[in-house]
Amino acid sequence: MVISLQVVVMLFAGSQTIASQDEQAVTSPLRVTTQGLLGLDRGCKAGEGLIVQLHYTGEKPLRGYVLRFENAGTKAGKPLNDEILEEVRGLREPVILSGQEWTRIICSVPNKISGDPTTLSAKIDVLKFEDGSIWGPAALRESHQLIGKLDGMDFIEKATELKKFVSPILPEQGPLPGGKVESQKIGPLRFDSGNWRDERGQDKLAVEVTNESDTPVRGYLFTTTFFDPETGTTIRRVSTKELETQGNPSAYLAPGQTWVADPRKFSHLPDGSLASYKITLDLVVFADGVIFGPMKSQESAEVLGMVDGIDDARRISQDAAGKKER
Repeated sequence: MVISLQVVVMLFAGSQTIASQDEQAVTSPLRVTTQGLLGLDRGCKAGEGLIVQLHYTGEKPLRGYVLRFENAGTKAGKPLNDEILEEVRGLREPVILSGQEWTRIICSVPNKISGDPTTLSAKIDVLKFEDGSIWGPAALRESHQLIGKLDGMDFIEKATELKKFVSPILPEQGPLPGGKVESQKIGPLRFDSGNWRDERGQDKLAVEVTNESDTPVRGYLFTTTFFDPETGTTIRRVSTKELETQGNPSAYLAPGQTWVADPRKFSHLPDGSLASYKITLDLVVFADGVIFGPMKSQESAEVLGMVDGIDDARRISQDAAGKKER
């Protein structure tokens, strides 16, 4: 269960701190403590729930975080019912500054766990700062979605280097595959790929992606695996994500249209020849919200987050413009 930002008026008495800051607190700029919940005026059942108290001490302004709660009393610190607390601060919301303290509530932690002072711990999975940098292992899919959401907001409201790496290239502008072109259809997309040499003579893999479905596409992620054809040994694997970054439906990848991917450096075999490669499709996001693909890559979660961030930023911008007109 993912717990989003909520502010609840609370009434509690005699609650005891049951878990100190997480194990990473020596280096983490976000300190977390928890308390058992004895009662709330709304939202949580009596005897259930958890008060999460947070204190930020870092130097960089903080825009978002993801925490996971674990029950240390179970084997290998098994996650507590997949309880996750996350928060995102949009560009028009105040960032979290050093010295700030705040409280959040989780209502789904049973009393038998929240009342045990020895078993509960909070793990910080990711912190994302205003300058775009991150802290933490970012092992959770929710963390990658949060990273993507904040990046998507930035696409709308400020200049960012990342936008040029994920923005699609039109065929008349981009490097087209040459030589022996390989064509394959994967789900709703067709991939035409081949070797292309840049101005320095470096071999790169150029890929054209065509929408062969009946629905416009907002974005996708595919993975290219370079390998030794003799042994099947993987040499290198790289993911490519592309999406329309402004939330403009007229610029989506329409049926029958083609985008060109940013070319990737070709891997070579020990004898200097070009390695073989295989393209796999991990995610497609359609304009109607339908999703296609196995989503094995964590970067696919970032693409979904980017789409959410773009939509949120556009909605906030439109609401602000509407208020000015009134």
